[in-house]
Amino acid sequence: MSIDLTIKEAVTDPLIELLLKADGLNTEAFADLLDQAAEEQMRQKLAQLRETRAELFYQRLSAAETLEQARGHC
Repeated sequence: MSIDLTIKEAVTDPLIELLLKADGLNTEAFADLLDQAAEEQMRQKLAQLRETRAELFYQRLSAAETLEQARGHC
């Protein structure tokens, strides 16, 4: 089972701190990078959710129109 770290946990993790230091990076820049990645992922997930919900809406609308037309022919 994998456990994901929060941004705060990742930035304060001793091993990650050592890796950042070895690479000459600071924790603030790393935290900003993680924040930006999280925001982008959230934007993508929300866009995907909106698209899925729109597709379902139009499928239901089409089904309702088809049903209404079938009732009109009876």
